[in-house]
Amino acid sequence: MSKIVIRGSSIALGFNSTVSYVDILRDHLSGNHTIINISNMCDSSFQGVWHFEEVLSHKPDIIIIHFGMEDIFRPVYKSEFKENLVRMVQKARSVSIEKIIFPTLHIIDDQNLLEAFEIYTRLIREVAFDLYCHLATVHLEWMNYCYVTGNPVTTLLSYDPCYPNERGHALIASSIKKKLLPLL
Repeated sequence: MSKIVIRGSSIALGFNSTVSYVDILRDHLSGNHTIINISNMCDSSFQGVWHFEEVLSHKPDIIIIHFGMEDIFRPVYKSEFKENLVRMVQKARSVSIEKIIFPTLHIIDDQNLLEAFEIYTRLIREVAFDLYCHLATVHLEWMNYCYVTGNPVTTLLSYDPCYPNERGHALIASSIKKKLLPLL
C-alpha cells in the first residue's frame, strides 16, 4: 500500500468541476492506496515551496506536484516558477522521496493565454527531465482526445475557459495514472 500526496492549487482541488481528477484517482485506487490532497485554492508555486513541509509530514511514497495555472496569472516569473519546482523536488529528495510526478498544464482555447500555457508546460517538462521525475503529459492527452474525437477543446473546459470540466479532469486522471500505476 502506497501513500500518495498531491500538492497543487485550484485544478487539483477540482475548481469549477463536480468531479476532480483526484476523485477519479481515489476511485480507481480505492482500498489499496491512500491519496492525500493538500492542494489549496489559488496557491502559486511559491506557496508550494513555503509549505512543502506539510507534504513531507505525511511521509509520502509518491508526490504529485501540480502547479502552473496560478503562477501564470499572478504572474510568477518563468525563472521563479522553474526554481520553485526545483526546490520542491530538492526538498523531497532530501528525505529520500524519489517518486515525483509532474502533470503538465492542459490546453486552452484562448489565443491570448495559449503562449503562457505552452511556456509553463515547457518549464514543467524541463524540470521533470532534468531532475529525473515522471512527467504526466496532460497537454498531449487533451490534444489526442480532440484529434481522435473531432471535438473542440472547449468540450473539456468549464464555464471558465482556464479550468477543466469533468471530462477534462478524467483526461488529467488518465494521464497521471499512466505514470502512477507503474510506481505502485
